[in-house]
Amino acid sequence: MTSPTPAVSATPPATASTHQPEQTPAPDAAERRQPHELLGLAGPAYGGDYNPEQWDEATFAEDLALMAEAGVNLVSLGIFSWARLEPREGVYELDWLVEVVDRLHDAGIAVDLATATASPPAWMAADHPESLPMSADGVRLGFGSRQQYCPSSAVYRERCAALARALAERLGDHPGVVMWHIGNEYGCHTAECFCPACAQAFRTWLEDRYGDVEHLNAAWGTDFWSQRYTSLEQVCPPAAMPTFHNPAQLLDWRRFSDHQLRSLMETEARVLREHSSRPITTNFMGDFPATDYWRWAKALDVISDDSYPDPADEAAAHEVAWAGDLMRGLAGGRPWILMEQAPSAVQWRGRNSPKRPGQFLLWSLARVAHGADGILQFQWRQSRQGAETFHSGMVPHAGRASRTWDEVVATGRALKRLGPVLGEPVHAQVAVVLDWDSQWAMSSAIGPVEFGERFEAARAWHRSLWEAGIATDIIPAAADPGAEQADYRLIIVPAIFIDYPGLARRLERATASGAQVVVVGPTGVVDENGGAVLGGYLGSLRPLLGVRVTDHAALSGPVGQADPRDTLVNRLSRDVGVPAAETWTGLEAVSESLRRVLDQLGSPAPDLRAGGWAEEVRVDEAPDVVEVDQGGEPAQVVAVFDGRGGGADLIGLPAVTRRPVAGSGAAWYVAADLDALSRAALLRLVCAHARVRPVVADLPDGVEAQRRGEILFLLNHGDRAAEVAGVVGTDLLSGEACTGHVVLAPRSGLVVRENTQPGSV
Repeated sequence: MTSPTPAVSATPPATASTHQPEQTPAPDAAERRQPHELLGLAGPAYGGDYNPEQWDEATFAEDLALMAEAGVNLVSLGIFSWARLEPREGVYELDWLVEVVDRLHDAGIAVDLATATASPPAWMAADHPESLPMSADGVRLGFGSRQQYCPSSAVYRERCAALARALAERLGDHPGVVMWHIGNEYGCHTAECFCPACAQAFRTWLEDRYGDVEHLNAAWGTDFWSQRYTSLEQVCPPAAMPTFHNPAQLLDWRRFSDHQLRSLMETEARVLREHSSRPITTNFMGDFPATDYWRWAKALDVISDDSYPDPADEAAAHEVAWAGDLMRGLAGGRPWILMEQAPSAVQWRGRNSPKRPGQFLLWSLARVAHGADGILQFQWRQSRQGAETFHSGMVPHAGRASRTWDEVVATGRALKRLGPVLGEPVHAQVAVVLDWDSQWAMSSAIGPVEFGERFEAARAWHRSLWEAGIATDIIPAAADPGAEQADYRLIIVPAIFIDYPGLARRLERATASGAQVVVVGPTGVVDENGGAVLGGYLGSLRPLLGVRVTDHAALSGPVGQADPRDTLVNRLSRDVGVPAAETWTGLEAVSESLRRVLDQLGSPAPDLRAGGWAEEVRVDEAPDVVEVDQGGEPAQVVAVFDGRGGGADLIGLPAVTRRPVAGSGAAWYVAADLDALSRAALLRLVCAHARVRPVVADLPDGVEAQRRGEILFLLNHGDRAAEVAGVVGTDLLSGEACTGHVVLAPRSGLVVRENTQPGSV
């Protein structure tokens, strides 16, 4: 590359506000074009993050040849280039970047151009130390890592907007730039900041939300513990405190922190759209807990994801499926792009296992099966220096003399054959509801137990559906007005902690149309401010379900470790029963249908069990009237707690109920966190009612099936070859005809364009 031309000075824009109204969203999901149409690609996107500024000219020339060999057609450029693009405040050096884009374009490689704002340069920390983030303990974090910025910093916001503008004015209509990449992994390291600027921005956000301090006092319940405010200026972020925080304050803080990060992205998006018609993305991180991606997705043209399952985890293939189904949901059912995965091992775990032979291609195909129209990696060339030196790259330290390179080339060749898959939909009859606000409310609550932040209940039910071979969508709890879920035959509502009357009405309409709805506790426990629902939990869902939760009965697990010798002398204590010290609860099937399902699963029939979560449930003998006529039939008890494990105090109480409604629909309630076997048994029964079947029935162990349009993906995650019968069509990967039985090697896939004649799968 030639040396950069002399820098030019740019006048910084007017001060950017740290609090802005909601960004005008990207085109509505129903109007969005497919990613391959937006990017102008004939086959799936393939490539990775590219950082030519870290290498010399000879390496860049070699990279162009290697990219052609690997089949690369798209790279993400400039993600961590801010220090090169703006070496001094307001002084830009862009010629080198333009030359890189020119040469990539001449080589037939498109560019996803980053705004480079993910990691501010050293001059910002030195000249504007107030732009650095502050921890909850009041410590300013230093320079030398990445994402060292305060989301409310005026100077950071100014410089982000100015850099985005400079890039868009120079490269916004360049034929080699096909997409804009804003920031990078927002919130990954700086999800919140507790500095004075954030404190003031928080007060402004609260004023917009509540209007005045009295409404805030009512929403937060500040009469408890004498927390009442007389002015919004008295309100501070929930930083380090002597003891428990106010749950409502922390819930609003989570919402505010998400808003501040999102407004950074939206500001850059607005600047880019003023100067360029190219589509816009920012890379998500699966179900990352700090950012409500349902809100973020509305501002983007293309949904993209970074995903790093652990090859040492036997459930890693489910992580691929979970993230893929979530991204497809965020895209409104349309395809999405994998922006980052590791070609082999990452560097950030305590111990970093490489992908097994064949796994790179297998997981890439799995992501396409779940809706991806692009497979990109971090990164193209493995770093020689820095914090990610030992994070794998498409070109590893060993270069072409490596298994990683061989698999990179093989994956590129395979993806090039999948042009017919582009834009094809995944049709699912089952949906799982996911809600960030509810997860924040649940993790902010002080009790009844310490809940995690990664949607454990939703993940568990999704995995049971995936293990059963059932295609599944992921949908939001708070849909747009008038949205329906009537197209789904089965809807799972797992631990949606906030009571949403709108969701309840949509579920009522869905059951009236014949759907099966399965609600799993704890659901409908608090209102939008974290205040407890009175009159029995489940709130607005009580009329549909015909039950109410009167109390939570969580198990604590063992408390301490008793000395066996104590029982020789502790006369009073040794006769005390403590069922709550158990870690599981037994259930008994009351329904004859559920007992038959258990008989089918094994001989002798397996028992039903749940983990440490349980609830006391009462059946309403005269269910309330709902908006849609459901009939007056009360809920039926499907399973009860049987007293085993920690259920001694719950024996005979309902654990699973089902309320049939007019037509063939029904509303089920599950008052415990069922284990995998019990979830599978209940789902087999519910799916029979819903007339939901696997994508392909009777597959061998380890083999997953997914379908996009008329294209069937068969993915063997197992360590043994597997034979699948009844496959008729053409394998897109090999071009060979499939006329019945096919054999899949260990950790391999088959992508079949199915025949539509009778007898095909």
